Amino acid sequence: MTELAPRAFVVMPFGRKEARAAVPATADGPARPAVEIDFDQVYDRLVAPAVSRAGCIPFRADREAGAGDIRTDMYYELVTADVVVADISVLNPNVFYELGIRHGVAARGIFMIHGGWSRRPFDVAPDRTFGYDGELFAPARVDRGKEWEAEVAREAERLGAVLRAAVEADPKTIGSPVYGSLPGLEPADWSKVTTARAKYFGDVYLDLERRIEVAKLNGLPGDILTLADEAPNRFYATKLLWQAADALCSMHRFDAALPVLEDLARLDPSHRGGQTRLGLVLGRLGRVNEARVHMEGVAARLQHDTEAHGILGRVYKDLWRLEWKDAPTLEERQRLAIDASASLASAIRVYDQAARRKFDYYNGINVVSLVRLLAFLAEATGEEAAEHGVEDVDELVTVVRFAAQNALEATGLGPEDGVWAAATLGELETVTGDPARARKHYRDAANAPAATYFTLSSMLEQVHLFENLGFRPEAVAAAKRVLEQRRDALEQKIGGLRKSAPRFRKVLVASGHMIDAPGRPQERFPPRKEGLVRDRIDAQLQTWGAGEGDLAVCGGARGADMLFAELCADRGAEVWLMLPLADGPFLEKSVRLPESDWEGRHVALRERQNVKLFRQSDRLGAPPKDASVFARNNLWMLNTARVEADGAARLHALLVWDRQPSGDGPGGASDFARRVTELGGRLAVVDPTAL
Repeated sequence: MTELAPRAFVVMPFGRKEARAAVPATADGPARPAVEIDFDQVYDRLVAPAVSRAGCIPFRADREAGAGDIRTDMYYELVTADVVVADISVLNPNVFYELGIRHGVAARGIFMIHGGWSRRPFDVAPDRTFGYDGELFAPARVDRGKEWEAEVAREAERLGAVLRAAVEADPKTIGSPVYGSLPGLEPADWSKVTTARAKYFGDVYLDLERRIEVAKLNGLPGDILTLADEAPNRFYATKLLWQAADALCSMHRFDAALPVLEDLARLDPSHRGGQTRLGLVLGRLGRVNEARVHMEGVAARLQHDTEAHGILGRVYKDLWRLEWKDAPTLEERQRLAIDASASLASAIRVYDQAARRKFDYYNGINVVSLVRLLAFLAEATGEEAAEHGVEDVDELVTVVRFAAQNALEATGLGPEDGVWAAATLGELETVTGDPARARKHYRDAANAPAATYFTLSSMLEQVHLFENLGFRPEAVAAAKRVLEQRRDALEQKIGGLRKSAPRFRKVLVASGHMIDAPGRPQERFPPRKEGLVRDRIDAQLQTWGAGEGDLAVCGGARGADMLFAELCADRGAEVWLMLPLADGPFLEKSVRLPESDWEGRHVALRERQNVKLFRQSDRLGAPPKDASVFARNNLWMLNTARVEADGAARLHALLVWDRQPSGDGPGGASDFARRVTELGGRLAVVDPTAL
């Protein structure tokens, strides 16, 4: 995953402006002409590079293709931009007007810069301003020589470092003198703005949200990971990351959901759902000590949040389960479980505290089930269990049953709340009542329209817990049968689910140079090297043991992609060709070559039985504004490969690359290599120029 950089709206004079007035001749000295500065040059050469070095995306109102009129768009950006950088080098009324608007609507994200051409007005003089050497852009200095360019580059680097430090410290400060002087003033809520630009961003988000839902239903976690990075701004990024994480969790792709939730936590540390879900995912991935530390912090911050405390209770329960789950016999599991019962008692106390603060049947049923389970283990082993402090569990049974029945009658089985209410009644009957009624409630919950693989698996985990400790075997067996039948049906219906074993033995992904077109000034992959590159790729596939049961992912262009795909298909692997463009433009741009048969080979490859074709536009829609479809395609391929590999040990990447720095941006060859390395996969590079 990549962190969405803050958008920095730069407020400054446009074009050439007088920075210093003319001075007439006097007895004390000669006349001095007025000094004019080209502020467009200041932006292009200094401010924009400095803002980029600060980790932000710079833009100006006059450089944006607006969705509405420029003044309305300017107001929208002043209110919504993550950062506003105002150049107050000269007393430009438009700049100070726009700075005043920002001061009035936002407490933070406001940075002033100054080139030293004028004195700052009284109202902003006390506020922190970051200076830059404006004299660099005086007509006498601007000679466009290499020495001047080097000076400007150094100044941009210096200013960028200063701004980066300011951006990092910004969440802890109040940059607006208005908000600094008026404690308690609330920033403007712009979430309901209905301008053309706001509607455009909203429409982009809704399309991405729809595509994530479709990808979830189609079992395509790689698509979800790719789309999660494409929000139009940071406001929608928070919503989109949450949507993507929730979709991945519902598919049991906790490995893929983790980086999405980590991005969400960096972007919005106060996101309640993201913080609690992060704790749950860490626990599901077996990182229970990390989950415990994380959730203890969340629970301390959200003292009255029953969901946060409920997940913390689950973490303590998972810590307890780790102590006994691998014991080979029932007697050993029961003995180890009672020995480690202090962790289970902690879970009970946390669930009980949450239920007493604000009752819900989820926390209540956990108290009932775990108290009864602990009492059973004490009786089965003859050992004393750890104290949990719950005295009124029989009364709690009545309260849980009443609350769950009430919720079920109020909502029915349509919404998710109704599913959990039915499951709660099923668990309650399992631990205290009639196995037949338990089976009926679980059957209703499992087959409800709102039931997902995630909810069903959560129900089964509790049932398996009881089974592994020999607790109420008749009721547990009845519940287990109905839940496993429904789970098996969902696994057949939905692809891309996290199952006990991956779909493929290993996953191979390839990218790299196309065969050079005629007249290319510098060779990267000349046609005469095709046979040598093919032999190297074949040797690497042999080393990796590529063959039947493996998946090969690539882009389908002439050269690296097709050589890799042909060789993998020959070995019996399943090949996925993931095309960045529609068929016609792709063939013209990336396949055809005069006096060659690359087009015929491409068509023949697509017709092979073990080759599947996917188009980016069909699965992901149009790329974000100014984004490269080819960079996006590499990311899409890598995201697809990583989730199908289901672990770094099964991920193998091959890159045909001349190791030159060109193309080092997002989606370039070195970016591809870096991403594979960060994922922990194996990487092999074939350099055509070195063969």
